[in-house]
Amino acid sequence: MTNNQKLTNDALFERARRVTAAEDYDIQSRYPSIIERGDGPWLYDVEGTRLLDLTAGDGSLLLGHRPQKVIEAVTKQMRDYGANFSSTLSIPRIELAERLVERYPVAEKVVFSKTGSEATTLSVRLARAATGRDLILSSGFHGWHEWHLPYGQMGFDPATGVANFGYNEKALARMLTEFSSDVAGVIMSTELYYFDPEYYQRLSAMCRKHDVPFIMDEVFSGFRCGSHGLHGSGKVPADMVVISKGLTNGHPLSVVMGRRDLIDAYDTARAEGTYLREVPAMAAGLAVLDIIEDGSQHANGERMGQLLMDGMRDILNAHEIPNMVGGPPMFFDVITTAKPLMTKIYRTAYDYGVHFDDCGTQLVLTSFDESNVDFALSAFERATKKVIAESDIVPGELNEEFRLNTAEEEFGGYLRDDDRTRGLIEQTVQAIANRDRSLGPWRHAMGERSGH
Repeated sequence: MTNNQKLTNDALFERARRVTAAEDYDIQSRYPSIIERGDGPWLYDVEGTRLLDLTAGDGSLLLGHRPQKVIEAVTKQMRDYGANFSSTLSIPRIELAERLVERYPVAEKVVFSKTGSEATTLSVRLARAATGRDLILSSGFHGWHEWHLPYGQMGFDPATGVANFGYNEKALARMLTEFSSDVAGVIMSTELYYFDPEYYQRLSAMCRKHDVPFIMDEVFSGFRCGSHGLHGSGKVPADMVVISKGLTNGHPLSVVMGRRDLIDAYDTARAEGTYLREVPAMAAGLAVLDIIEDGSQHANGERMGQLLMDGMRDILNAHEIPNMVGGPPMFFDVITTAKPLMTKIYRTAYDYGVHFDDCGTQLVLTSFDESNVDFALSAFERATKKVIAESDIVPGELNEEFRLNTAEEEFGGYLRDDDRTRGLIEQTVQAIANRDRSLGPWRHAMGERSGH
């Protein structure tokens, strides 16, 4: 790495602007630091500023920065064996797949890709290839790929063959009743503040009744909703599950696991790629599974997360900021009726040494201890006091209307039972019914090879 000790954050941002950075995504929407290194629960920027990390590398880290056993596993693989071979199969891949088959009820067989976006896309391709059907019913965010661009709006996209039912049970029931013979799969990302396990159980049962594969997108929750995710805990049956973040503690790897007949559609789905051969991330995954095997890492992370979650809620309540704070302790949401106020609070807390995730979802590392939680709460309280004293923003009322609006704005959850929602359901159903079936993306691209 280039020696950046004498460089400033501002100078590096200007260099990035010239050669690599997107103005909004990489600069304007970020805090004013170029991070140089991490150590346990801490980040350090190029100017030496130390920050407690509540972003966990956008959830990709579980244990903290640079855990020794993961470093040793990756280094050994690189030093003694290598990075990428002619074969897609390697001993670490086979061993990691075996471990995952043992770990998750759904996993009769496992395939890998590099990112969460790739894995959710792969799960859709597998469902279409295995069933010979084209229509996908979706809710939640599944990554940046083309098929998923209109994810926040209930409706049907004829270009991709994807209908978004907006987490609405009645919408899904209607679509399955009318179109189940055309539905290749239902894919949902887990929203764990708004929906309890029973909700997902009902939707899983609905899919099973109509013989439609139920696909759980647990890219985020797979290692943060307990040590096994929502499905792996045994609470929600599924046909395929996608996991990624946390499995390798920052190395790029994602997993699609599921019923053998679905995963065995891999050849038909034509999911091929050079870096599916890469081995070091497999070694990292095996090391992480070893580290978390006895449950102590998650027990500590969940205890620290609960302390932090309760403390942040208490601070907001003490300052009369209406809030909804909850979810799994290592992956909890902080939702308030004054989003601009919270943006200022998080930015001010950053100046006090804590890098909260300013989207409101706080990600707790298993390497946290009580001193880290105390440090975070102290910064949060100081920031809250300062911002309230200097701001004229008045929090709104926390009521059912706010809760429903937030669901729609934040993750495309259309949870009302009103004329507008019923109208959207009807429009979506009619759009699906009137679609040009000859233009289905799967049938059009794969029909000759798959025989459909």
